[in-house]
Amino acid sequence: MSEPSTQQTRLAYDVAALCAGPRHRAVPGSLEAARRYCAGELERAGWRCTEHPFTVASAVRMSDAGRPGTPLALHWTGRLQGVNLIAVGPGRTGPQLGDLLVVAHLDTVRQSPGADDNASGVAAALETARLLAGSEHRVTIAFVDLEEIGYLGSRHLARTLPRPGLVVCLESVGFFDDAPGGQRLPAGFGLVFPDLAREIRAEEERGNFLLVIHRSTSAEFAHRWTGTAAALGLRALQLRDPRWNGRGQAITHWVNPLLMDLDRSDHVPFWRRGVPALVITGTAPLRNRRYHRADDTADTLDYRRLGVLADSLASTLRAAPSAF
Repeated sequence: MSEPSTQQTRLAYDVAALCAGPRHRAVPGSLEAARRYCAGELERAGWRCTEHPFTVASAVRMSDAGRPGTPLALHWTGRLQGVNLIAVGPGRTGPQLGDLLVVAHLDTVRQSPGADDNASGVAAALETARLLAGSEHRVTIAFVDLEEIGYLGSRHLARTLPRPGLVVCLESVGFFDDAPGGQRLPAGFGLVFPDLAREIRAEEERGNFLLVIHRSTSAEFAHRWTGTAAALGLRALQLRDPRWNGRGQAITHWVNPLLMDLDRSDHVPFWRRGVPALVITGTAPLRNRRYHRADDTADTLDYRRLGVLADSLASTLRAAPSAF
């Protein structure tokens, strides 16, 4: 086995620094420490960081306890406070209309250190920021809070930021399983997405790829990214969500529960506001049996592929936003 590259070592350090324990609102100082680490890395790469606190009202919400076997448990939460960390490049004072927005959630469930979910996405975004340093771009990076309880941080972003030209969400992108049968498909998946199902089954259902879920408004970026990733040696597949962009979608995954698996991260609030968005993911619990568990740890991730993700994403983001 070859020695890890400098990039792989850096990514492994990022993930280890972030997932020493759960990053959760019930663990004092955990989210603050994670934000400090991210801000320090971004500022060393020349980015300008600001914290954006927000408050959400009491409501019945999905549990973020992370107890295996109860992924859809609901409970009452009181008034909650969260903080999003937003970074922009040199010479800019804040996000602007039409930016390319890269989003990854920083929080975890209570029971897990969250290496794949989602220190992997945060680390990939940090490395992308380093790769973009010194180049012309219109990228904003956001590390959002309270995703695990209903993507509350990204809901706040979608309401308050100048409208992005495109949103790229990074969700659980570090775990791969090259063994046959390592990738599970939801019941009925082949009926709704037959071409993609055939492509996965042709590889004996190996979890050796990243999936980009997009809509028609983000299809061009998805196509360019998958081509770039493949050229660099990362298998990347596309799934086009057939739904429309805009209001009235919240009920669609109840009409067709299979669509619920497409609505599991921080791209969704932007979809519902009609903003072009996509999510790059390793499919989380459909592949990683450590999802939301205490053994979702840094030693289980593939840092070579994580580095290729950052390289391919930085290359694609350097293109002018008007191209998408």
